[in-house]
Amino acid sequence: MKHHFKHIADELKLPQQSRERIRAQLIAHPIPQEDKTMKKTTIFRMPLIAAAIAVAMALTLTAAAAVTQIFRNDILVSSEEDAFNAAANSGTSESGIIAIVGPNDNPPSSLDEMIESNRFKSDDWNLGKSINGGIVYEYHQWDSVEVLSNDAKLRSRRVSRADGAEKMEYTAENPANLLNQLTGRISFDLSWMNEHYDYIPDANMAFVVTDPQGNYVSEYFSALYAKQDESGYLSMEISNTAQLDDTTQAYTIDSSYDTAYYYTTPSGYEFLTTMSNGKVWVNCVTEHTRIMFYGAYLTSAEIEDILDHLSFSF
Repeated sequence: MKHHFKHIADELKLPQQSRERIRAQLIAHPIPQEDKTMKKTTIFRMPLIAAAIAVAMALTLTAAAAVTQIFRNDILVSSEEDAFNAAANSGTSESGIIAIVGPNDNPPSSLDEMIESNRFKSDDWNLGKSINGGIVYEYHQWDSVEVLSNDAKLRSRRVSRADGAEKMEYTAENPANLLNQLTGRISFDLSWMNEHYDYIPDANMAFVVTDPQGNYVSEYFSALYAKQDESGYLSMEISNTAQLDDTTQAYTIDSSYDTAYYYTTPSGYEFLTTMSNGKVWVNCVTEHTRIMFYGAYLTSAEIEDILDHLSFSF
């Protein structure tokens, strides 16, 4: 049976929580005029009957079968039809909405463009113009900033708002100096990266957000590394939230990429790696943690080496 999809990216009204997360993530970074790092996402609505079947199937799951999957990475499929069928059979799209992800046609951003984009927080440190941003929508608008240190080894500043919520921000010449400022909910080791790749000084950022009562809300880390011959680069983004990630399950059509596969590290963490036209995306998503890498001119072997030596724990 052939299912007909209607492209509704322009008129679709996403659930409020999904809209809020998308908006908050966009605000966290300056948006270049032409963003070459982003993938192309098409939103489809499942026919109502199929959606109802999916809901019914979900409700009939036994307690033993309804175990939450640890990893929520995009699901690789061969076609839009397969994405629709997978969503209907799994019951993961009770809203009747599925997202299909594919590459855009732009060439990779240049290393200079990436450096300019990733240094925006360090360059603004004493100006205080870039205090807004966050990965949780309720905590992306801020009122004031107090610079605590401007030492290039480890800069720190307190960003706050009237209700008492705080965001402690950090940048550094060496991104490894940021690790001790994170909470430990997600840990990783940059020693091997610093030996085999060149970190870009000050092209990094970390922050930890607490609510008005001092409770943990979220944390974020980013860094930019280049190959030692500058023939390629890797931009790393790692985040964690106290609240569950309830974004819509996405599907990736493997044939739309030059390479698309899952890789599991020796410690058991699953990553989805996709490559197209010199660009590389590497993602690992769980209920609370997101690891998102974007790179250029890196091989599968190089990516796997990096993932193995980062020694993630979360």
